[in-house]
Amino acid sequence: MLKCLAADACLAAQSSRFLIRRLLSSNVPFLYMDKSPNSIRTELLQRLQSLTQHAAADDALPLPDLANQLTELADQMRRESHNAAHTPTAAACAVTDDTAMDTGPGGPPLEGAPIDGAAFSGQQPSKKQRRAPREFDFSRYRTRFVALELMYVGWAFQGFARQDNTENTIEGVLFSALRKVKLVPEAAVAPISDLNYSRCGRTDRGVSALGQVVALRLRSSARVDEPEAPLELEYDYPRLVNKALPPEVRVLGWTPVPEDFNARFCAQYREYKYFIVRQSLPPPPPPPPPARPEAKTESAAPPQPGDNGATAAITATATITATATTAEAAEGGGRAQAGASAAAPLPPAGPVSHPDSHLDPDSISDLDPGPGCCSYSLDIDAMRAAAAHFIGEHDFRNFCKADVATVRSFRRRILSFNIDPVPTSAADKAHQVFAMTVRGTAFLWHQVRCMAAVLLMVGRGQERPEVVSELLDMDATPRKPQYSMAPEEPLLLYACGFSGLSFRRSVPAMEGVLGDVAGLMHRHLIGAALTAACHSRLTKDERCTEEAAAACGGGGGAGSGGSGAPHIPLLRRQTEPSIEERMARRGIPWPPEPRHLDGAEGTGRAEGEEEDAMME
Repeated sequence: MLKCLAADACLAAQSSRFLIRRLLSSNVPFLYMDKSPNSIRTELLQRLQSLTQHAAADDALPLPDLANQLTELADQMRRESHNAAHTPTAAACAVTDDTAMDTGPGGPPLEGAPIDGAAFSGQQPSKKQRRAPREFDFSRYRTRFVALELMYVGWAFQGFARQDNTENTIEGVLFSALRKVKLVPEAAVAPISDLNYSRCGRTDRGVSALGQVVALRLRSSARVDEPEAPLELEYDYPRLVNKALPPEVRVLGWTPVPEDFNARFCAQYREYKYFIVRQSLPPPPPPPPPARPEAKTESAAPPQPGDNGATAAITATATITATATTAEAAEGGGRAQAGASAAAPLPPAGPVSHPDSHLDPDSISDLDPGPGCCSYSLDIDAMRAAAAHFIGEHDFRNFCKADVATVRSFRRRILSFNIDPVPTSAADKAHQVFAMTVRGTAFLWHQVRCMAAVLLMVGRGQERPEVVSELLDMDATPRKPQYSMAPEEPLLLYACGFSGLSFRRSVPAMEGVLGDVAGLMHRHLIGAALTAACHSRLTKDERCTEEAAAACGGGGGAGSGGSGAPHIPLLRRQTEPSIEERMARRGIPWPPEPRHLDGAEGTGRAEGEEEDAMME
C-alpha cells in the first residue's frame, strides 16, 4: 500500500511539474497585466506555489482535482494577460519582476522555470553575455627568483630568442604560456627586463636543446602578507607551464636561485651534440682477370728510304725487349690469379639466394652489411684525430660566423671533444649514428656547425686531420676559407653545467614529459623506417649505379661543395675578409686579444665576451 501511495505521489509531482512547465512556456505573455501588474503577478505566483507545495505534501490529493485547480489558474492568467497585452508598463514589469518569477516569494527556484521574460513569450532564451575577465592582481602575491630547465625540439621554430616580427620562437611560446597561467604579468604591465631574465644559450633556428636553462622571477603561491612558501608547498612550475606549451617545448625542472644568479655567466660549461650518420659501403667489384697475351716474334722492319739504319735497329730491339717483359709479367699474373681462383672460387653469375629469403626482399640487403663490407662513408678515426686539435683555448674566428658588431674576442676554450656511436633503433644496420660531443666554456655564433662541417670533410677523406690545426693558426691562416656550415637539425644543446644547482622534478610532471617525448620519438622512428624502406627499394633499382648508392652516405653534413662537385681543399679556396678588415670597414678599432681573468675561472666568461656572442 505504501509503495502504491509513493508511486501516486511521484506521478502527481511529475504531472504538476509538467503542467507548470507547459503553463509557463505557453505563448501567452502573462507578464503584461493591467490593474497593478506587480500585485496581480505576485498573487498568481503565490497561488501557483501554494498548489505545488500542497500537491507535493499531500499524497492523497486526487490528480483530477489538482488538474482542475491548475486549469482554473491558467485560465485566469490568460484572461489577465489578454487584457494587458499592450499595456505600456509591461516592459518595466518584465525587467523589475523577473527575479521574483524565478524564485518565488521566499521559496526555492522552480524546476524548469525560464530565467527571463523572453521565455514566457515563446522565444528561446538568449545566451548570457560573458563578463569581462577581471584583472589579475599580481601585487597580492610574493615572487620567487627561479631557474627553469627547458627541453625543446627546435626544427619548427625560428630560433630561441624572441623576435619582434614573429612569435614562433622558443622564448615567444614560453612567455606566452607563463602569462596564460598567470605566473608573470602582461608585457605592457611588466616588461621582461623587470623579471631579471637571463638565458644560458641562444640557439639558432632549427637547433634543439635538452638542458637549456633560463632564470627569471615568477609568481609564488604565498601572499604578500604571508611568509615565503616552503619549497614543498610551492607551485609545481613545470607541470603548470607545460599545460600551456606546445608539445615540442617542455619545462623539465625548476630550482630557486640567489638574486645575483645569471644563467649566462654563472654557467661553467655548455655541451653540444651533433649527430651524424656513417653508411656502410658495398665492396668494389673484383677486377676482371687480365687476358694472357700471345707471344709474338718481332722482326726488324726493313729500313725505309731516307731512314737512319741505326734508328731502325734500336726501335726493333726495344720492341722485342718490351714484348718479352710483358709476356713474363703476364705469366706471373696468370699464375697468381690461378692460385687465388683455386683458393676462393668466384660466385656464380646468376642470382644468389639469401639465407633469410623469407624476409621482405626490399629490406634484405640492409639488414646486415655483411662480412665483405669493410669500407664506410666516414673515417671516424680520422675525425677523432682532427677533433683532438680543438681541445684547449684557441682563436676560433675561422670556425664561426663573424659578428664584429658584438664580439670583441674570438678566443674560446674547448674542454673535450668526443665522437662515439649512438645506440638507436635504426631501420637497418648499414647506417650507424654517431654523436660528436663537444664541451666548452662558451661558443661563438655557428661555431659547432662550422667545426662539424670541417670534421665531415676529414671523415670523407677530402681533408687531412691536420687542417684543423692549420685553421687555428692565425699566423698561417688569418682569413677564413669559404665553406658551408653543417645543417642545423642534427645539433642539440645537451647540457649546461652549474655549480651546486639541482633542479626539482615532480613525478606527475616527469610522467607527462616522458609521454610527450615518447610520442615524438615514435613519430620519428616511424618516419625513419618509412624513409629507410624507400631508400632500400630505390638502391635496388637497376638504373641506380653503385656510385650513386654510395654517394648517399655523406654523413648528413654539408661542406663537400654539393653533390657531384669536385672538392677544393680548404687552404686553396677563396677567403672571407679578415676580422681586422671587417672592423676597419665599420670604423671600430681592433682591440688586443683579451686574456681570461683569474676571477672568471670556472664561470665560462672571458674579458670582452659579449652577451650575444654565445649563440649557436
